[in-house]
Amino acid sequence: MNVLLNDTTMPRLSVSSRVERLPKSSYQTFLCWLLIIAWFVEAIDLGGIAYLMPVLAKAFNLDPKTLGYLGAISFAGMFVGSIISGNLSDRFGRKKILMASMAFWGIAGVLLSMAWSIESLFVFRFLLGLGLGAQVPIGITMLSELIPSKIRGKYLALYQAFLPVGITAAGLITYLVLPKFGWQGVFFVEALPALWLFVIWKYMPESPRWLESKSKFVEADKIIGDIEKKVQKSTGGDLPPVEVLTESDHDKGPRNKGFGELATKAFLPVVVMAAIWQGSTMLGFYGLNTWLSALLVAKGFSVIKSIGFVSLIALGGLPAYFLVSYLAEKIGRKWNAAFFMIMTGIGAYIWGSATSFVFVIILGLIFQFFYYGMAMANNVYLPELWPTHLRGTGVGFGLSCGRIGALIGPILLGFVMATYGPMAVFAVAAGILVLGGVAIIVLGPETKGKVF
Repeated sequence: MNVLLNDTTMPRLSVSSRVERLPKSSYQTFLCWLLIIAWFVEAIDLGGIAYLMPVLAKAFNLDPKTLGYLGAISFAGMFVGSIISGNLSDRFGRKKILMASMAFWGIAGVLLSMAWSIESLFVFRFLLGLGLGAQVPIGITMLSELIPSKIRGKYLALYQAFLPVGITAAGLITYLVLPKFGWQGVFFVEALPALWLFVIWKYMPESPRWLESKSKFVEADKIIGDIEKKVQKSTGGDLPPVEVLTESDHDKGPRNKGFGELATKAFLPVVVMAAIWQGSTMLGFYGLNTWLSALLVAKGFSVIKSIGFVSLIALGGLPAYFLVSYLAEKIGRKWNAAFFMIMTGIGAYIWGSATSFVFVIILGLIFQFFYYGMAMANNVYLPELWPTHLRGTGVGFGLSCGRIGALIGPILLGFVMATYGPMAVFAVAAGILVLGGVAIIVLGPETKGKVF
């Protein structure tokens, strides 16, 4: 048997060396699906409000400007959640903060279903956003640390592929629940899947890479040893020999500086790129998505029909997984992310010209293909930009910059819609997305094959 037994007479082998030699197995797939489902149930709550904007406007007598603030308030919460949880996960562990964030947004979702005034609606939506934002950086950080670099891109892309599935599920829930139980019932049903945290608690191990980065070597070796045994059992054969890997320059440097380390010369170009890239991504992504049902209503479609349209076209993002996975290995993470951002911007502009049912569906499906492909490509690229000891903080920082864009997006695009009409919304979103692609091209490093 080739399972590593710790021998005190031999130099300790790093977790990275032991993870990188693991073959693809059903056990790794199982761990990935635990995190993918956690992301899927979050995506339901994340995208659900887009379907309810016209309904909430009527229920609370909200004008377009106030609706924009409602869409933005959850992103304000997500900004706080992302920037705090990433750093907390670097300090206290991935698993603990992941479970805490799921519990937080589940409770906030139930409270949101009880909103009795505009003020309570805004407060509970902010709290929901805080919990959702807290979960996002931890999920992709944890997944990236459990998988060997040779298959990491595939699994990170698959992870993000469940965003459109979650968005579609939210549309289906809205379609089925809204007529009978109103918006309150929709919010309540969307909060219940947060109970998946108990499955995470029972079956998901802590990241051994994180434990190692905190010098908790005994715990790290115990967990990676258990993973090795389960991988070997699931494959039915001996594991490949361990190839000793050297630490990267970043991993050899000062540790546990938190946000202060992001400001150092080694990370400054990546920090600037991440701020522009993630900010423009989420300004266009969530700003446009928040107004999607309202934009279709403005084009003459009814609320229930627009919910059906948005749910259907969201499925157009699923095939993007195959292209993202291929290009991530063929042309690299950097150019993959830049390509999908620019194509999403072009697709947004073209879709804005749709005036008939047929073109709304056809151009919408094409747009969503690049739209969610962009999210998948970004998900592959972002966690690979940072060393293990700083990954949660780095990912959290990038996503928090994105939340600033997402906070501005609904307000900005709401103003554009009220002043210049639906077509201008698509044009502005397109220009912002292309800007993000240019930032990647100019400032982004290549990370394909990076071992951490």
